[in-house]
Amino acid sequence: MTNQKDIGSQLQAALNAAVESPDTNFPGAMLYVRSPEFGPWAGAAGLGELKTNTAMRPDDRFRAGSVIKPFVSVVTLQLVEEGRFSLDDPLPGVLPGDVTGRFAARDEITVRMLLNHTSGIADWLTEAAIAEVMANPGRVREVDEYLDLAAAQEPYFAPGKGWRYSNTDYNLLGVVIAQATGRSWRKAVRQRVFEPLHLEDTLLPEPGDLSIPGNYAHGYLFMEGEALDVTAVDPSMAGAAGGHALVTTTTDLARFLDALLAGELFRYAETLDEMLTFVDAPEGSFPISEAAGYSLGMMKYVLPGGIEMLGHGGDTAGFSGFVYYLPAQDITISGVINAMEPMSVLPQIIYPTLEMLVREFSP
Repeated sequence: MTNQKDIGSQLQAALNAAVESPDTNFPGAMLYVRSPEFGPWAGAAGLGELKTNTAMRPDDRFRAGSVIKPFVSVVTLQLVEEGRFSLDDPLPGVLPGDVTGRFAARDEITVRMLLNHTSGIADWLTEAAIAEVMANPGRVREVDEYLDLAAAQEPYFAPGKGWRYSNTDYNLLGVVIAQATGRSWRKAVRQRVFEPLHLEDTLLPEPGDLSIPGNYAHGYLFMEGEALDVTAVDPSMAGAAGGHALVTTTTDLARFLDALLAGELFRYAETLDEMLTFVDAPEGSFPISEAAGYSLGMMKYVLPGGIEMLGHGGDTAGFSGFVYYLPAQDITISGVINAMEPMSVLPQIIYPTLEMLVREFSP
């Protein structure tokens, strides 16, 4: 096994350099790396809270945004395995009429289309919606609000005739899960994913609960040179689509992705194959402009040198996080910066880390 101390010092140096760079717009960062060559490593750099000048810690909790999507996808696919519904059931077969009645193409939109963002349903997360969240960060929001905002817009395209990322798809999946299980999507995810994997540092706070137990990183939004602490946006913001719903750690995210890709969360190998069946994402697609494809709750990137990376990123007020697996190298990486700066994560955190790792372990 490669000297873990030496690799760890190189990873820490890369993380320190990212935080200290003059191009950096975030106070701190965390990174976790697991490789069979040197085992697990976790590190942090910069500040986790500006007001108290508190250093970022490797085990700090943080809000993970859209990284919730593969969790929601897993539960949806487990319910398919149990025969509750099929991936190709249309919306009226899995949702009540007061939900589906908002969408004219409801009979043509399937569960699969929600999972891989080919439904054509518009994203409720518009600039106006973001402004409302920032004006009322502590307000508890109902899923109906998101669905109404989406239904008021023109569809992006006819169902199945294109690809475009839409948080509304996953809000609808949260309702699908609740309808099939008789419990909230939060309870279903806790029972079906958190508990069997012993993700003890991962939480789904109920709406209205702004607290985060233990050590956690604060998230910041920088406006006109001022750092605004936006950690305490209500966890109902975005709901099953992400936002402030998921609180986790880099270690737990890596454990989740490794278990998922090892098939530990499904009864049948075919289910994981289905989850990893990707559709092309058009070049420049927001918010995953550099991704090559999207499957059932998973992103695929092809990095310089042809390196493939599977997983999901997550951006929310104050945070940009990620968890990815490199199949050819058998490396898992997860991390976060405590500012919503999605365009900073790849070039400043992921690329330097992978460049060092691939160089170190190439034959």
